[in-house]
Amino acid sequence: MSPIPPEGSIYERFRTLDTDRTSKLDRARACSALTIPSVLPPETWTEQEDLIQPSSSMPSRGVTNLASRMLSALIPLNDLPFFTFEAESGINLEPKLQAYLQSLSLQVYTKIVGKNFRETIFSALQHLIITGDCILIMEDDFNYRLIRQDHYVVRRDIVGQPIEIIHLEFAANDSSLPALENYGVSDSNNRKGYETVYVRLTYNKEEKEWDVLRENEEGDFISSGKYKVIPYACLRWIGIPGENYGRSHCEEIFGDIQSLEAYTQAMLEGMAAASAFWIGINPAGVTNIEDVAGRDNGSYISARREDVFTLSPSDTLTPQIQSISTAVEAMRREVSVAFLMSAGAIPSGDRVTATAVRMIGSELETILGGAFSSIAREMMEPIVKRAVFVMIDEKLIDPQLAQEFADDGKLSVEIVTGLQALSRDTDLTKLIQLGEMVRNLPPQSLATFKWDAYTTALISSLGFDPTNWVKSEEEVQLEQQAAMQQQMAMQAEAQGAQQAMAAASGIAQQAIGQRLAPGQA
Repeated sequence: MSPIPPEGSIYERFRTLDTDRTSKLDRARACSALTIPSVLPPETWTEQEDLIQPSSSMPSRGVTNLASRMLSALIPLNDLPFFTFEAESGINLEPKLQAYLQSLSLQVYTKIVGKNFRETIFSALQHLIITGDCILIMEDDFNYRLIRQDHYVVRRDIVGQPIEIIHLEFAANDSSLPALENYGVSDSNNRKGYETVYVRLTYNKEEKEWDVLRENEEGDFISSGKYKVIPYACLRWIGIPGENYGRSHCEEIFGDIQSLEAYTQAMLEGMAAASAFWIGINPAGVTNIEDVAGRDNGSYISARREDVFTLSPSDTLTPQIQSISTAVEAMRREVSVAFLMSAGAIPSGDRVTATAVRMIGSELETILGGAFSSIAREMMEPIVKRAVFVMIDEKLIDPQLAQEFADDGKLSVEIVTGLQALSRDTDLTKLIQLGEMVRNLPPQSLATFKWDAYTTALISSLGFDPTNWVKSEEEVQLEQQAAMQQQMAMQAEAQGAQQAMAAASGIAQQAIGQRLAPGQA
């Protein structure tokens, strides 16, 4: 056994804060058990044990569907940055400076998404939907890793910003292979063959830096340091005022998920019971069991039809199974709506119109308004700031920009993904409808319509880069100037030709006059 750590160690601090969130972890594990059990397994679970699988796969598919939709909204597949660099004051920058910031954002975006970015973000979204909390870490080599909820504790200030984070890291043991058997699994914070390291981060308001301290489980010092730009994104689905941890999407609809699980389990058990049957023999009849049991199919037996019959509970259980199936379908629709699964939310029937389908889709898109906006900001903004800081440190970006991206600098990071990104699939249809409506407007209204902005939005909805298809104002002005110069040159050439023809005509008339002059005399 390891020695008792000294008082005031990070280990003791972690245990103190860990006891304050017991109910939170219980709720998160209950949500995980009914959706994806591997996201947050039971406390004493090890890799050698099997996880209990839920009876209904609808919540699991719903989590995957919702995480996929949010991933497509946060990180579009059109290779366009999900952020922009804007002036802190909000003023409009010069075109050259704006173009430079655009190219800078593309350079940073290419560096961010180069490795395991998308798969880690997808896993983080699953954790947020199910458990409500997780930590995303960006390493200096632009690799990303995730810390699940039972491996860290956090304290937040009055506005919800983290001021203290303690998380676990697992360092591989350097001893020989037989010695690894000495590392038993006593709780969920130990891993066989690894040594647990406790990392504590505290925010220094005066220096505006993060102090980092690492200790082992016995309280021995390992290392320390500082972060000017923290590589941690401490995420939560929905923040509750006064609480250090968030609430998950599954926790909000836990009643529906639990009811669906209970109904599905009852339906499966009823169907299994209804499928059972037995062959009965009338004990008072002339047919013996030995005459029937064990005989081959098609063989002759001595039996009377009235003495042999079938016993099955299906006739009795059929009404109950039908009522349970109706309840299961109703709960599946409720869960489908909560997870933005529009196909499962649309009712079946001959009178379901296209307008009803569009209304259901619009309703689904507005369910995640506040949660999606906060997640997009809290997840992506720290990643972009840390990426800029690392690229400046590696001299991939002009070091003079370091001061501009500081807290008191002139540049800020703006995340462009928002609620509208959830409806990306229907943007193209809406834009086409808008174009058809604008064509029917009077000429006065057509003159005020911004066709360049419409073209940019239309091309972006198709997943292409608008800069490759839409001309800039400078290009349009240069083409207009070139066209005017060409037109002026053509006019000058035409005028020169007319003058030449006029001069030639005058010379010809003068020559004719000279020839006719002697005859007239």
